[in-house]
Amino acid sequence: MRYVRGALVMVLCALSLGATAAETHFKGLTLETPYPTQTLQLSRTVTVPLTVHNYGLAPQTVDLSISNLPSGWKAEFMGNNRNVGSVFVGSDATRNVSLKLTPGADAKSGPQYHVSLHARGTVASSTLPLRLSFTQAPPAVLKMKTDLPKLKGNPSTTFTYHLTLDNQSDDRISVNLAAEAPQGFEVNFSPQFGSANVTSLPVDAGASKKVDVKVNLPDNASGDSYPIKVVAKAGELSADTTLTAVVTGSAKLHLSTPDGRLSGSAYAGKTTPVHLVLSNSGGAPAHNVRLNANAPSHWQVTFQPADIPTVPADGKVKVTAQMHPSEKSLSGDYMVSIDARSDRGLASADADYRVTVQTSTVWGVVGLVIVAIAFVVVGFAVARFGRR
Repeated sequence: MRYVRGALVMVLCALSLGATAAETHFKGLTLETPYPTQTLQLSRTVTVPLTVHNYGLAPQTVDLSISNLPSGWKAEFMGNNRNVGSVFVGSDATRNVSLKLTPGADAKSGPQYHVSLHARGTVASSTLPLRLSFTQAPPAVLKMKTDLPKLKGNPSTTFTYHLTLDNQSDDRISVNLAAEAPQGFEVNFSPQFGSANVTSLPVDAGASKKVDVKVNLPDNASGDSYPIKVVAKAGELSADTTLTAVVTGSAKLHLSTPDGRLSGSAYAGKTTPVHLVLSNSGGAPAHNVRLNANAPSHWQVTFQPADIPTVPADGKVKVTAQMHPSEKSLSGDYMVSIDARSDRGLASADADYRVTVQTSTVWGVVGLVIVAIAFVVVGFAVARFGRR
């Protein structure tokens, strides 16, 4: 029994070695593709990867051809992005090529098409049958989407939205971009993370491209939600989406006088009222506004009121500045800088008011009296002592 088992093992080993030797000693050419039977979308081009094997033969040129090609179809063998009719294959080597098929206009979805591919060398050849069927390609579609269609900020914020354009077609397209926004809004498009503004950009077939939409608002935009409609068009393809800018509004202060003149006169040592107007042209109220002045040395400037609880949006508040130049001020022009700042400095305004200082008329009268007395004294002296 032991001898029978040994003999059986030897027979099996011999058969295995024989099969291996047979495989090892195969000589010839083969033309192969991973998927000889395929169902594809009905489009203008079909690409089939191919491999030519040379088993044990001398290096040689292998001619490539196709037969049974349906009428109106076009076939090209491609190697290294070039149209080729043959390949050179070394001994025990391979060469990769591809078959580019363009179905005819009468190609339909459903039926199976049989095509034969041939590789012919010097002493050997190989034939590869292909069985192709098609399904109707979905209609071309241009899609546009964003993950964050609603952003929040104030009028000074640049609202930046990230969009994705998806070209679900078999063609490379040029997409034109446009926006419908409220009056005064500025909308610009740029490739994502780019700085150049564009109005169109190309998108390859079956590919996606990201684009930034940057929206700048007018300074007086009030607190509200504003829609911005973005439209993308490429021939008959189009897509659109609506973005939203939620504006919280911000105050914008301006400081001036009722007539707009920022100059006036005052007397040294006397208080002169200066009437001011603090206005808010922004879209939100300014809260807790305080007025301050930077005046020449020894001057006194006070405000009535000095603290304003609220300056409403598109509103005005009247303020009186009491200016008291120093008694020692000489005649001339002086500058008083006035500023108004809201709570936490969210809004501010400033103005430079020029003050022409005049000295009191009393001192002028005193001077004239002194001059007159001097003339009298001199006249009296001349009259009395001149006779002698």
